[in-house]
Amino acid sequence: MINASDPDEDDGAARAVLYAVGGPGVDTRRQIVGLEAELAALPSDADDDRLRIHHALAASYSDLGDYRRALRHGQQELLLRQRVHGANHPDTLTTRHSIAFWTGLCGQPAEALRLAQQLLPDRERVLGPDHPDTLTTRGSIAFWTGLCGHPAEALQLTQELPPDRERVLGPDHPNILTMRGNIVFWTRKCGHPAEALQLAQELLPDQERVLGPDHPDTLTTRGNIASLAGRGGHPAEALQLFQELLPERERVLGRDHPDTLTTRHEIAFWTGLCGHPAEAQRLFQELLPARERVLGRNHYDTLTTRSNVAFWTGRCGHRAEALRLFRELLPDQERVLGPDHPDTLATRHNIQRLDTPNATPDR
Repeated sequence: MINASDPDEDDGAARAVLYAVGGPGVDTRRQIVGLEAELAALPSDADDDRLRIHHALAASYSDLGDYRRALRHGQQELLLRQRVHGANHPDTLTTRHSIAFWTGLCGQPAEALRLAQQLLPDRERVLGPDHPDTLTTRGSIAFWTGLCGHPAEALQLTQELPPDRERVLGPDHPNILTMRGNIVFWTRKCGHPAEALQLAQELLPDQERVLGPDHPDTLTTRGNIASLAGRGGHPAEALQLFQELLPERERVLGRDHPDTLTTRHEIAFWTGLCGHPAEAQRLFQELLPARERVLGRNHYDTLTTRSNVAFWTGRCGHRAEALRLFRELLPDQERVLGPDHPDTLATRHNIQRLDTPNATPDR
């Protein structure tokens, strides 16, 4: 029989939800408390109920942005689905997709890419090449390819999807809007901020109309517009837009949601580019423990925050301390991201520069 989550995980899950009852997602948090209690009380042979509860817990934790617990319950769900439904059941394939998604959001984009690439031929065989779930897997492969350090390839793969997906789903389908958001993201990463800004500004009213102004994807596009305004030469505007976005994300998602932490990251970044390096350093230093607690020390976003702490430390004139921080960061980036990832290469470059007298780190 498949066992329930281990006691330490159950105890941690209870603490994670109880402290925030009354905040954003209160109904979801209360549901989690009940589901965890129900799971702990199940007899060892109640596989159908165990499957149902692991599925519900994975989805609920994902809604709260707690992707590590979502992944753990998803992995338990997959073992049960494979035994109860079989490896080729559409629900089993959906669970595999979710596991790949949560794996990536837990800071392992290369593993997420591998899992999505393994899933694609199975979905094509079972569901067909034009099935919405198959097309979603193709989109996931494109996304994780980009996060593995290949933005141009990600953009190309994503741009190949619109005719197929729009024909199957229709232009207002949420998956189409998500794909358009990914095109915005990778267009920016490929160094075309003006084009990306235009695409984002065209996307936002469609998201507000279809999804609503408080939907997480709508808020993400607002963040993209803010970032693109800054990269287009207007850092003060970017800072203002992110400062306006932060309370909205705290209200809708909660203070510890990864997207809320991303907004704090952007506020710190644009504060520095507005000419306030000491304030940027302070904001990044305050953000780091929150990202370590919520995402883990090895998450891509946590590593990015550590890089920014080092960078703004150098900009504040503390070259030796910045050099120490970059040197501590480099082996973790090499291990998690790989030696050829752009962020790893940037850290190595900053170490070389800071070893030069009177140098300051590069962006």
